[in-house]
Amino acid sequence: MIILFYNFIAMNKNNKSNLVKVFISIILIGSFIYYFFGKNPERLFNDLLNKVDYLYVILSIIFGGIAYISRGIRWIILINAIGHQVSKKHTISAVSFSYFANLFIPRAGEIARCTALKKSDDIPVDKLFGTILIERIIDFVFLIFFGILCIVLKSSEINNSINSYNKLVKNDDSNIGPLSIIIIFVFITAVYIFKNKIKKLKIYSKIIAFFIGIKEGLKSIKKIDNKFMFWVHTVIIWVMYFAMTAICFFAIPETSNLNISDGLFLLVIGGVGMVIPSPGGIGTYHFLVMIGLVAIQVPKGIISLNPYDEYNPAFLFPFIVHSAQTLLALLSGAVGFYILFKNKKTN
Repeated sequence: MIILFYNFIAMNKNNKSNLVKVFISIILIGSFIYYFFGKNPERLFNDLLNKVDYLYVILSIIFGGIAYISRGIRWIILINAIGHQVSKKHTISAVSFSYFANLFIPRAGEIARCTALKKSDDIPVDKLFGTILIERIIDFVFLIFFGILCIVLKSSEINNSINSYNKLVKNDDSNIGPLSIIIIFVFITAVYIFKNKIKKLKIYSKIIAFFIGIKEGLKSIKKIDNKFMFWVHTVIIWVMYFAMTAICFFAIPETSNLNISDGLFLLVIGGVGMVIPSPGGIGTYHFLVMIGLVAIQVPKGIISLNPYDEYNPAFLFPFIVHSAQTLLALLSGAVGFYILFKNKKTN
């Protein structure tokens, strides 16, 4: 499996950036583990052994597996829409392997699963990328929808999150009120004054192309034959994403009283943590969910950038959820690799 992954990152011999990304990712992962747990690992292990109910962690892994399967089936529907037939076993395996790849290189999963399916079922990579673009657009729209819902339902918690971050960084009670208004006003004014120069920037054309892509991607959904099952599996994916987090509320006592809106709130900010380019969301996911838990006033929860040297459910909870899904990505990635590699050998 390691050999295949090395071959994957070295596919383009003229471009060493992927190898650099792997190296940086390994450093980031190692630094995160050493900083938080290297100085006092006994504290973490003790809390993991005595504070966590692993029945709910196992259920979280099962829910994650269901999301993988639904994502694979939804991808099959998109691939069929562009005129190709594909093996369900290979597609789900490729999706599983993509989660494994994302643990090492941010956003490498898309390339990994397209490359894997090209080798197993001989479908052009460029067409597969088109289907993934549609997936990304749909998931982006759902994340925005849930984000708006969170703003409506959890506005006070969002404000608490911002204030908690300000306290952490500035060590005072400053808020974003007047200063934010000034910054926004200056930004809008600058954009208006320099709009012609901004339009000439590459990033401007990329942003415009992104929104055009969203528009075209949404239009292409009309070409899907089985629209009903496409949306059914999309809903299943997001329900499972929510369940993966919410079921772990019962894993430790301090989060057991959280409700559905709390779960939705943590799903969104955790999703943002996973979107930020970092290997498998390590660090970014933990930090944002920790802030979110303190914002909804989880007992004994504190925001801390210090090593784990005291019981802190605001950090332990995201560590449990993230570790469960990392384990799922490793195990399912290994199984997916075996199925794809075995298929290649028999062919």
